[in-house]
Amino acid sequence: MLSIRANTRMWGCEHTHTAAPEEIHLLRYRVANAKAVLIAATALLVTVVPMWVALSTWLNHELSLVEQGAGKDAMNLAIAFEAHVQGVVRVADALLQDIREDVIEDPATLDSIVKEEIQVYGDMVGQVAVISADGSLFYSSIGPITQKVDLNAREHFSVHRDNPSQDNLFISKPVLGKVSGIWSIQFTRPVVSSGRFVGVIVLSIPVRFFADFYERVNIGPKGLIALVGVDGVPRAAASKSGLVGGSMDAILSKDKWYFNDSSPNEGVLHEASAFNSADSLVAYRRLVQAGLIVVVELASEDYLAAYAERRHFLIFSAGVSSALLVAFALLVYFATKQHLGSTVTLKLANETLQHLVSVDLLTGARSRGDFYAALEKEFNRAKRHGTELSLIWFDLDHFKKVNDTYGHPVGDAVLQKIASVCGGILRGHDVLGRLGGEEFAVLLPHTDGPEALNVAEKLRNIVEKTDISTGRGTVKVTVSLGVASVLPGEDSPNQLIVRADDALYNAKCAGRNRVAAAPVITSNKSFA
Repeated sequence: MLSIRANTRMWGCEHTHTAAPEEIHLLRYRVANAKAVLIAATALLVTVVPMWVALSTWLNHELSLVEQGAGKDAMNLAIAFEAHVQGVVRVADALLQDIREDVIEDPATLDSIVKEEIQVYGDMVGQVAVISADGSLFYSSIGPITQKVDLNAREHFSVHRDNPSQDNLFISKPVLGKVSGIWSIQFTRPVVSSGRFVGVIVLSIPVRFFADFYERVNIGPKGLIALVGVDGVPRAAASKSGLVGGSMDAILSKDKWYFNDSSPNEGVLHEASAFNSADSLVAYRRLVQAGLIVVVELASEDYLAAYAERRHFLIFSAGVSSALLVAFALLVYFATKQHLGSTVTLKLANETLQHLVSVDLLTGARSRGDFYAALEKEFNRAKRHGTELSLIWFDLDHFKKVNDTYGHPVGDAVLQKIASVCGGILRGHDVLGRLGGEEFAVLLPHTDGPEALNVAEKLRNIVEKTDISTGRGTVKVTVSLGVASVLPGEDSPNQLIVRADDALYNAKCAGRNRVAAAPVITSNKSFA
């Protein structure tokens, strides 16, 4: 019992210092509070943490699914746009070659043939033109040439002029037509007659014709579709707001994955847009023969909008649930704290009651009943295991004279001091008890007769040398002690008590302030 151990040094049960009862009680309340905190925290952890872990896992999984779905959508749009571009390229090249044959065979019928073709293809054809070998504009479907138009500097002319033997389709960067005044992409082939370069035939397709594909698909408010050359120059790019870029002759950063020759000819990647730097999911497909790349960009802000709304709602709901769970944990904490506090209070009350029963309140030694219980327990253990056990029975000599001379308060102080000094020289497992008045006893487990006599002599000697300071002056007392050890034939603690008491009687008869050993023959007195 913790409250008792604070005073055990008085009767010799322990020699180590222990905490005061108030400190122990405070410690117990702190432990109870810590348990309440632990229980509430555990309740919180087993509910809130799994909820947030599950929510985080689910959100990450849904984000992955959204990303995968958006990637598939972007690639499907890229495939569709690629098919659209390839169809335009095939039609444009076939039309170029048909018109070129007419130019070579019968230049006089060129204008009528071109006008018929333009009516068939409608808005796809912005202009059909023929550039002569010297780089000047020879013919335009828009109208008669009234002044010289020099096109030597145009890439779509110089590439054929410098390579007259290569009959390849060339698709130019977007250019602003000097006659048409519109941004268009030039589809060109060389015109060769009798093995001699005589000019270039040009089919201009407006940039908006490619960008109009955007209007037929749902790519999001900030999405983008682009046709880009492998040279990094956009041929066409459009978003919900229309054409992207003003001059259409800007060169994109070549660090993009789809410009890398070692990269696959198609793919989906998450990166910043090459056009507006917005975080995007980019699908691309490379048209190798045409030297073009179709690019579809889905803005993360667009395709994640619905996910973001769900995420915000779920996080808000989880936050509210967490707040409710925290409130519940606080309720658990206060309820548990009150319960454990009540338990500690009840336990302390029980220990206090036990202390009152087992401890002599005046001296701190064991009470009469508790000492007899300890004696019976140690006696049975000694008989069972064949170990030694001794008992010292002593009282203060002429103690009635102390009370009569100095008064009972001084007598009480003397009893307290004697119990204190005696307990100070005993071992931790020895038991000091007050049997009543000035009568005490010491139980010595694992101690034979000679050793018990030595202990008794130490007790007698220290009492004799102790000066007891009181309000009435210094008081000195002596004690008489009787010592008895368990004999093989003894079968009850009562016999041991009788022999120790007989020894005490002999010590008194011999003049007091001395130690006497018990006679071997047992008396018939009883202390039941």
